[in-house]
Amino acid sequence: MPKSLSILFVATEAEPFIKTGSIGDLAGSLPKVVKSLGHDIRVMLPGYSAINTRRFQIHNLLRMKDIEIPLGSMREHAQVKSSYLNSENQKVLVYFLANERYFSREGLYFHPLTKKYFTDNDERFIFFCRGVLETLKRLRWQPDIIHCNDWQCGLIPAYLKSIYKDDPFFRNVRTVFTVYSLASHGTFPKTSYEKTGISSLLMKDNGNDKLNFLKTGLSYADVITTFGHKADKGIRVAPQDEMGKVLHARKNVVVPMMNDTHGQSGLAEKFINLYRELAKTC
Repeated sequence: MPKSLSILFVATEAEPFIKTGSIGDLAGSLPKVVKSLGHDIRVMLPGYSAINTRRFQIHNLLRMKDIEIPLGSMREHAQVKSSYLNSENQKVLVYFLANERYFSREGLYFHPLTKKYFTDNDERFIFFCRGVLETLKRLRWQPDIIHCNDWQCGLIPAYLKSIYKDDPFFRNVRTVFTVYSLASHGTFPKTSYEKTGISSLLMKDNGNDKLNFLKTGLSYADVITTFGHKADKGIRVAPQDEMGKVLHARKNVVVPMMNDTHGQSGLAEKFINLYRELAKTC
């Protein structure tokens, strides 16, 4: 019998906690099915203040406070909280990476009234990406796979292949990066590079002009999965835009994940098979 896998599913939204679109749908459903098939899958989300802590019984983890997260020349601190994704017979552990400065506000990516994206989204998701890895070390839980979802998580694969590449804790960790659309990139000015702590690496692939989170995830993930017609199209045709070209250039590690006729169970089996093959490369 194949051994069970350990997977960290990283996203910036998940049903029922908080959701704006398809990322939240997948993050709220897939981990429960994967868990039911015998694997240790956990979820990590930003600790948005908009999430109802009483309704979802979210608790502080006492040993997981004041985690120092480097952010350029600054240091921010994270507090980790926890709850569960519940189904009829399964409970998936969910971690919330909280920080008052970045996540205690209305809206996930933009202000709900002005519809303008937050000007510090670069810092918010640099903090989140780096914080995910620092949290794992504090937890002393080593997943086989870190599954990153969309541009907000795009720096995690790059961190693992730069700052953390010689860290024994992450030696056997592999990454999956799921892209839902090529339209939303997470593009930020040149000044954002220094905040990452890996500016020279990122500038090599992004260019000297702007930092692009999506391009980074596509460039450094061990495997890319597409989840949506627009993203799938980017690898089937000769792409014209920059993101399509990056995806096309890495087509050998791209796996389309269209909705399965067997529903969530069929999709979960596809992902598990992918995780298992990727874990063999360790």
